[in-house]
Amino acid sequence: MKKIVCLLSFIIIPFCILAQRVSYSLNDSWLFFKGQANVMTPTDNWQEVTLPHSWNMEDGQYSGKNRLDDNGHAQIQRGDTVSIVDPAIKFGYYRGVGWYARIINIPVEWEKKRIFVRFEAAGQVARVHVNGQMLGEHRGAFTAFCYELTPYIIIGKANELRVEVDNIQRQDIPPLSGDFNVNGGLYRPAQLIVTDQVCVSPLDYASSGVYITTRKLDVDKATVEIRSLVNNGVHAAMSNKPEVSAEDVVVETVIKDTAGNAVATKRTFRTIEPDCTKEIIQELKIENPHLWNGRKDPYLYQVEVNVLRNEKIVDRIIQPLGLRIFRIDSALGFLLNEQPYPVYGVGRHQDFKDKAWALTEEENELDYSIIKEMGATAIRFAHYPQSQNMHDIADREGFLVWDEIPLVNEIRQDYGARQNVWIMMKEMVKQLYNHPSVAWWGIYNEIENLYTPPSEEFLIKLRDGIRALDPSCRIITGASDHGLRAHNLVPEATCFNNYPGWYHGNYPKEEGYTGEHSQFSKWIQNRAKEIGMRTAISEYGAGGDYNQHSEGKPYKPQPAHGGPFQPEEWLAYVHEEDWRIMKDNDNLWGTFLWAMFDFASCMRNEGSVPSINTKGIVSQDRTIRKDPYYMYKANWNNEPMVYIASRRAIKRKLAVTDIKVYSNCQVITLKVNGETVGCMQPDDIKVCFFNNVLLKKGSNQIEAIGSTVQGNELVDTCEWILE
Repeated sequence: MKKIVCLLSFIIIPFCILAQRVSYSLNDSWLFFKGQANVMTPTDNWQEVTLPHSWNMEDGQYSGKNRLDDNGHAQIQRGDTVSIVDPAIKFGYYRGVGWYARIINIPVEWEKKRIFVRFEAAGQVARVHVNGQMLGEHRGAFTAFCYELTPYIIIGKANELRVEVDNIQRQDIPPLSGDFNVNGGLYRPAQLIVTDQVCVSPLDYASSGVYITTRKLDVDKATVEIRSLVNNGVHAAMSNKPEVSAEDVVVETVIKDTAGNAVATKRTFRTIEPDCTKEIIQELKIENPHLWNGRKDPYLYQVEVNVLRNEKIVDRIIQPLGLRIFRIDSALGFLLNEQPYPVYGVGRHQDFKDKAWALTEEENELDYSIIKEMGATAIRFAHYPQSQNMHDIADREGFLVWDEIPLVNEIRQDYGARQNVWIMMKEMVKQLYNHPSVAWWGIYNEIENLYTPPSEEFLIKLRDGIRALDPSCRIITGASDHGLRAHNLVPEATCFNNYPGWYHGNYPKEEGYTGEHSQFSKWIQNRAKEIGMRTAISEYGAGGDYNQHSEGKPYKPQPAHGGPFQPEEWLAYVHEEDWRIMKDNDNLWGTFLWAMFDFASCMRNEGSVPSINTKGIVSQDRTIRKDPYYMYKANWNNEPMVYIASRRAIKRKLAVTDIKVYSNCQVITLKVNGETVGCMQPDDIKVCFFNNVLLKKGSNQIEAIGSTVQGNELVDTCEWILE
C-alpha cells in the first residue's frame, strides 16, 4: 500500500547551519486528489503531480458544449440539450475542491531557524495545514500567500503539508463573472523559506518585505528610498523555541550596477524587540544614474538588503531597481523619463493549450518572444495580476506592464466582498511594488457590464488606497466599456474598451453610437473630452478563427459575436481599420489590442472550436500567428518584413480576387505564377492592396517581393488552389 512518506521525496538539505536565508522549491513530489477530503484522509490513491498544476487542464477547454443554460441543461450541439447532474460543472468545467499533500523533512540543524511556506497563487481559495493544524485561509486566485511553519513543525522529523484548494464560485470573491475560466489548483510555484530568527519579514502580504521608491530623478542624481520590514522572532506563546530576546542589528543596503559594483551604500543600526517588526527607512543617492528606458534600454540596478548581527549577515533580500518616471501629457501623450514613448499594447490571459493556468517559465518566455517579435512595448495583464516570472521578464526586456485587481463586470456591496477586494489590492501593490516594468495599476474592468451598479465611493477608496501604498509615478487606471458614467472620473487615467466592427456598441446611447468604424474617431474624441485628458483604448479587436475564411471583400459575419463562422479575413480587416484610426490620434496616449493569444472560455461556443475566445491574434497553442499579427509587426517592428495575408485560405472559388500584403519595405512587387502583377508602396498602415488579380485553375504560386531602402530584397510565398 502506498504511503505519502514513501511517495514524496524529502527536501535535500545541506546539513549545516545556514547563515542566510535559503529558499527551496516545493514544486515536486505532491499528491493530489480531486474532490472532498480532509487532513486525515489516506493518500493511497492520490495522484502524483508537480507544480504548477491545475485540475482544469483538460475540461477547461473545448467543453463549452457542457455549459448549463438557465434550465439546467447543457448544449451538446447547437439545438440539442442534455441534463447534467453535477453542479460543480455548471460552468462547463469543474469548479469544486481539490486537495494537495506533501512531506517536508526538517533537519535538526534548523532548530534555531524560522521556516515559512509561500505559494505564489492558488485558484481561488486555499486553506493550508501542517501536521493537521490549519495555518490560514487565503482568498483570491491571483496573488501569493505566506505562512510561518515554525511553531507547528517537528524538528528532525517528516512533516505533512496539506492544502485544500477550491475554485467554487463565490459572491464575495471576484471575479464574479467574466469571459474567461477561473481555473482551480496550485497553478504557480511554491517554496520553503528558511531564515534566521531576525529577518526581513516575508509576511507583509507575502511581499519581499522591501519597498523601493524613486523619490527624485534628475540627469545627474537619483534619490532612492528603501523601506525594509525587519522582524525578530515569533511570539513565545506560539513557538516551540525558547523565548527570543531583543537583538541589535545593522541593516545594510547596497545598490549595485549591472557589473556588480556598489554605487550607493547605507547602514542603519536598530534594536529589534522580541515579536516585533520595525520599518527601516533609508535614503540612498546614485550619481549619474542610468535610466530604465523601456524596450530601448531596460537597465536594471540591484538592491541588496542585508541584516547583520555581530557584523555577520543573517539575512539578505535582493530586489530589482529600474530608475524611471511615467507621465501622461495632454500634448505629447505617454512620457517615459519625460520623453514621448509609444504604448503599443497587448492584452494577455495566463492561459495555454492543455495547461490552463499552470504555465511554466518556458511558456512565459515563449509568449514574450512572440510579443517582442511583433514590436509591442506594453502588456496588459488581464484581468488580474500575473506571475512573478512574467514581471521579471518584463523588467529585463523593458516592457511596460498594466496590472489590475480582478474586479470584472460586477461587484457585491456587502462588507465581506469589499474587504476581499481591498486585500487583493494591497497584495497586488505590495507584491509587485519593486518591478520597474509596472506602469499602471488598474482598479476595474467593465464594472457596469452586468447587474450590480458600481460604487463610486468604493472605487475612490481603492484609488486612494493604492496611492497611499504607492506614492510613486505609477498611474492608476481603469478599463470602462461605457461612456458618460460617473465611475469614469474615478481613476487618474481612465481607458476604454471598444470593438468597432464587432459588437453592436450601443453605449453610450446618448451619443447614438452603433459600433461603426466611421464613428470610432468621434467616439474617442468624446471619451477624452469626458475625462478631460487623453485616454487609451484598453481593448479592441474581433473574433477570428484561423480555420475559417472568406473570399472577396471582407464582410462581417452574421451573427458575429457567438456565431459559428468567424473568418480570419474579417478579423484582419477590423484590426486594420482600428489601427488606421488610432495610430496618430491626438486624443490617445496608448492602445492595447484584445487579445494577444486565443484563450479558453467555457461560456463560448463559436467559430470551429467550442470554449475558445478567438479574439487572439495568435493561436492558443502559439503555433499559428494570424494575419493581424503581421500587420502590427509591419507597423511596430522596424526590421524589414513582408507577408501575404489570407495565406491559409488555400482552396479558392473566385478566379478574380484581391491580394493583400503587409510590409514595411519601401516597394512591394507581386508575382502570380512567375508573372509580375504590379508594384506599389505600402499605405500608411503598411498594407498593399493588389486588386482584381486573375488566378488560373489549379495551383497558383503567389510571391511578394519587398525591396528595402538599402537595396535588399525579402520574399514571401504561398500557394492558392482555384477549384
